[in-house]
Amino acid sequence: MRAFLLFLSATFFFVSCKKDKVDNSVNYSITVNYPEIYSAVAASGVTVVLKNLNTNQETTGTTNAAGTVDFEKLAPGSYSVTASKELSAAEAETLTGVSEEVFLNATEPQVQIVADGNTTITLKGSAVGGWVIKEFYYSGAPSSFYFYDAFIEIYNNSTDTLYADGLLIGNTKASSSSSTAVYGFIAEGKEDVYLATILRIPGSGTQHPVAPGKSIVIATDGIDHKDDPNGNPNSPVNLGKGVADFEVYYDVNPNTPDTDNPDVPNVEIVYAYSTTLFDYLPGVFGSGLVIFEHNNPGGLPKFKEPNTTANTDFVEVPKGSIIDGLDAVANSNIRPEQKRLPVNIDAGMNTVGSTYSGASLRRKVKQEINGRKVLQDTNNSANDFEVADPPAPKNWQ
Repeated sequence: MRAFLLFLSATFFFVSCKKDKVDNSVNYSITVNYPEIYSAVAASGVTVVLKNLNTNQETTGTTNAAGTVDFEKLAPGSYSVTASKELSAAEAETLTGVSEEVFLNATEPQVQIVADGNTTITLKGSAVGGWVIKEFYYSGAPSSFYFYDAFIEIYNNSTDTLYADGLLIGNTKASSSSSTAVYGFIAEGKEDVYLATILRIPGSGTQHPVAPGKSIVIATDGIDHKDDPNGNPNSPVNLGKGVADFEVYYDVNPNTPDTDNPDVPNVEIVYAYSTTLFDYLPGVFGSGLVIFEHNNPGGLPKFKEPNTTANTDFVEVPKGSIIDGLDAVANSNIRPEQKRLPVNIDAGMNTVGSTYSGASLRRKVKQEINGRKVLQDTNNSANDFEVADPPAPKNWQ
């Protein structure tokens, strides 16, 4: 009898211990957001992986429409969190305004999950979009034959901060007002670009950050052309300190020195087609304008224009180095075969209409996302640009 009672007692103790055993697993959720520059906040369809750093066991889930994925019955401990999503070009266009495939990722190397709770992480990805030419003012001031107020504005059309250090700007041979003039390189069916001038933004790599939706302005002369005594009252632009980020100090001809504004940094002149000019002149009739990247622009080959007797050398830039291009021509009578840029760089061309008009070519705004203007970029300047009168460096009037 005594043995039986001891058996019952032991059995009761064992059962009691089983009933008293506590389930200490936790429920935890991860919320994933898009980068702040995107049009939406909650990121749905994101693959999220939790990895227990003690056991290396992984648990995978996918975020819902609210950007959240719930994980149940997790063992308390330290976890790493990784999130990833691939956006198609169509999806990226909806979220960023730029039709370009993008990969987004986020990582939290260590999250302590010891009780029910939530962690929010934000995706990051490579920049969608890139540099584009926003505005090109070349026509000259009205009723003045004054053309020192030209400027080029380059815009960060991406979703990330870009650095202008080392960016190259080049223009072709100046356009002609003649509807019968032929440009030899294009007539021969060339696909690369042939430049008369190459300028480079100075910097070591991270000295000149440009935020999304912001721009840099390169002026022929970095002064307030409307009010400065060295300017012209008919000029429509102020390109002084605070507006122009750089100016072209054209010091290739010591006999006719250019004015240098110490308040506006100079670009580097990589190549100039002439050493007798007195300033940087993109041409009041317009020219082909490109921005590009190359690790040795000074070593690029040079060619003379075919079918002419001119002795001028032009630098050949491979089409693969070109980031963006604008073919600005003299007037609406210019025929397609007179283009300065090949169609693989700019499928069309555009014009302010006449010289000394005080007008510029400005890229159209495609849409606005969270205050950031996304500029239209179809690689056809006939569609992407419109005449702006007056020009508005770093503005949209």
